[in-house]
Amino acid sequence: MKVVVLTGAGISAESGVPTFRGPDGLWEGHRVEDVATPEAFDANRLLVQRFYDARRASLARVQPNAAHLALARLEQVLGEDLFLVTQNIDDLHERAGSRRVHHMHGELLSAWCTACDQRTHWNRTLADEPPCPG
Repeated sequence: MKVVVLTGAGISAESGVPTFRGPDGLWEGHRVEDVATPEAFDANRLLVQRFYDARRASLARVQPNAAHLALARLEQVLGEDLFLVTQNIDDLHERAGSRRVHHMHGELLSAWCTACDQRTHWNRTLADEPPCPG
């Protein structure tokens, strides 16, 4: 038996992660085009980095909830027969114990170095433009 699970904002909202589109969502005060596109990065790198630095910092204040933990247990039972896909960019599934998580929209804790073209686990600020980790 193969099982596909798709999670979105609701699962992380239960842990206290603000959604992007809710009434007090993360897009409040920002147009998507100004913080979430390659063109935005080219036009105002500092704004984009600060926006995502704030998202990254907020992860320290939240924990996986019962749904994240249940999906991690399901993965333990089903192994590779579970395909867990998330629209979320947080790491709550991983912190709950899931190991095979497929992130549709990227990961807050993964940084792409445009100098060396490598992805690196990252939990610090990027607005201060740290040197290439490679």
